[in-house]
Amino acid sequence: SSGINAEYGGDVWIPLTAHYKMLLKGNPTRSDRPGDMYDATTVGGEKTVGPATGVAINGISVQGPNDAGDVSIDEAGIQLTCGGHVTPPLGNTKSSNRPKPPPGPGPKPEPGPGGPPLYHFHKSPECLIPFLNASIGAEHGAKPFIHGKVMGWAMDGFKIFSYQDVGGATPIVDECGGHFGPTDTGEIEYHYHSRAIVPYHLACQGPSLSNCNNTQHGTNYCHPGCGADVCVQPGTDEGALREYLDQWDPTWLDKYTTNNYKESNFKAIKRLFKELIEAL
Repeated sequence: SSGINAEYGGDVWIPLTAHYKMLLKGNPTRSDRPGDMYDATTVGGEKTVGPATGVAINGISVQGPNDAGDVSIDEAGIQLTCGGHVTPPLGNTKSSNRPKPPPGPGPKPEPGPGGPPLYHFHKSPECLIPFLNASIGAEHGAKPFIHGKVMGWAMDGFKIFSYQDVGGATPIVDECGGHFGPTDTGEIEYHYHSRAIVPYHLACQGPSLSNCNNTQHGTNYCHPGCGADVCVQPGTDEGALREYLDQWDPTWLDKYTTNNYKESNFKAIKRLFKELIEAL
């Protein structure tokens, strides 16, 4: 990330160090799921950028679907290049109002209100390699028919992948924006997917268990979900899924409803499309 010179108030950009600590293997069977998308301490994490819901592979913070108001980036009409922008130092725009940073390597002013501007992502950072892998065109080596690549990690330790699922299929995600299924390595795990619509990355820390609404403060940014408590990508092997969950609770999956993930991707998408049309 980058921050503007907080001492002199000029337009000289200086590095800003942000710290994140998160488990690199989340537990989807926790009894306190779903969780607030911004939470870090409950899941054993730490962060110095308060609005961060995660961090991208290049170290830039991934923030929620809204900015400086209770409407989404798209509803506010904010145009973002590569899914990100710089937040101005709200409430601290005059040089005379800025506290001088202490000498030495100690803590400096926080980004945002009362501190320097901060570049961050809200929407999908399509200029990063995990997205270019599918979008640059087949003639230039694009591989749009494989599972998306890791573009970052959420604060709960689960990975965030680019758009497509196995075979280039659309990910069937829960209200938080995550689901169970094989990733680019073939291993089955709970993970999130970026998308072009709200909540862009995640609306809560999943699995949602049909309870995302209770994690929202103000505007509800929950994804419509898959119509069940637990969402599994169609075509996922049930035995492999249960083996993954056995690490924590062998009976967890039987406590909740699941979508019909044993049907083909085509049938699942066709069924969901039909249900959407009927709902409208």
